[in-house]
Amino acid sequence: MGLKLPIVNVAIYLERRKTRLLVGHLKKSGANFVFTYDDRYLRARNVIPLGPEFPLTQREFKSRSLFPSLEDRIPSKQNPAYPEYCQAMGIDPQENDALILLSTIGKRGPSSFVFEPIFERSFTIQDVIEFRKSLNFSTREFAQIFEISQTALNALERKRSSGKDLLKRLEIIVRFPSIAIFFISINGGILPSEKREAALEFLKS
Repeated sequence: MGLKLPIVNVAIYLERRKTRLLVGHLKKSGANFVFTYDDRYLRARNVIPLGPEFPLTQREFKSRSLFPSLEDRIPSKQNPAYPEYCQAMGIDPQENDALILLSTIGKRGPSSFVFEPIFERSFTIQDVIEFRKSLNFSTREFAQIFEISQTALNALERKRSSGKDLLKRLEIIVRFPSIAIFFISINGGILPSEKREAALEFLKS
């Protein structure tokens, strides 16, 4: 599967033990990388700068190259394990798009900041339905494996609920096969072995 849609920007979150706060967005504008703090983040208490080049006294930042503290999040291609990192996230080891690299192999690092991709088109309920059917999962199986509410999933698929928060979670699962594979590996015991193996084979294709 892998990434099939262009990433237009990267949403950055400050993730703590019990909270997750939107820090801001990184995008490419012409020849520049542009990072913009979310206004609510700048007004929040006990927040920290994204990096030394992003003081909390300024909202927008521009650079012709990827900001150093963000570049540091991306593993070096000289690292022997680099191809494995890419394979695990469903991207080509030759990929050079900084936004893709940052929101996949650089998504999580030693800091509390997490990088999530925002794709070119909005993720829809139909995408969820098609993905579930491609895996040949019932709504019960899908909900149990991906640790979501079956009631919420049914409401979403029947368009009785906009389910924005649920859609955001499911988009990451659908866009990144490695994440779906992880959930199936730990929760797939509820499935017949043939169905589990077929789903894994689909995700790895």
